[in-house]
Amino acid sequence: MDGEVIIKDTTASPAPLGFFGLGFAATFLGLLIMGVFADAVMVVSTAIFLGGFAQLFASIELWRKGDTFGASAFGAFALFWFSWAFIQIATTIGIFGGVMDPISVAANFWYLIIWGIIATLLTIVTFKIGVKAIIVTFILLDLTFFSIALVGGMVAGIITLLLGLASLYTAIALIMDEVGKIKIPY
Repeated sequence: MDGEVIIKDTTASPAPLGFFGLGFAATFLGLLIMGVFADAVMVVSTAIFLGGFAQLFASIELWRKGDTFGASAFGAFALFWFSWAFIQIATTIGIFGGVMDPISVAANFWYLIIWGIIATLLTIVTFKIGVKAIIVTFILLDLTFFSIALVGGMVAGIITLLLGLASLYTAIALIMDEVGKIKIPY
C-alpha cells in the first residue's frame, strides 16, 4: 500500500536473559537445598539480581515485542524471586527496624502450591509453543514448586538443580541458534 511504513524489529531476543536469570537462581537454590553449601546470602543475591531483575528485564522487552506468554511468564516469576528474597531477608536479618516471624509451614506450603499451579497452567501453553527445551524447563519448574512444598530435602534440591541446569541449557541453545547458527537439540 502507498504510504505504508514497515518497521523491522532488529533488537535481540531477551528470552535467553530470562532463562539465564531463572537458571542461575534455581541452580544455586537447588545446591543450597541439597546442602552443598549453607551460605544463603549468595542464593538471595542471585534470586534478586538474576531471578528477579534479569527476568523482569526480559519480561519488559518481550512485552514490547508483543510476546504475551514470555512477558507474563518472565514477569510473574521475576516477582516470585523478589517476593521469595524478601521473605528470606525479612525473616532472618530483618527489614524496617526488626526481624519478622519466620514464615509458617502452612503459609509456605500454600505460597509454593499456588505458584506451582500457575506454573503448571503456563506449562500447558509451552506445548503450543513447541520448543522442547522450554517445555522441559517448565515441567521442571512445576516439579520444583510442588517438590519443595510437599517433599523438601534432597529430592526438592535435585529437582530445583535440574530446573536451573535446564534453564541455563535453554538460554545457551537459544543464543547458539540465533547468533552462531549452531544447532543443538532444543
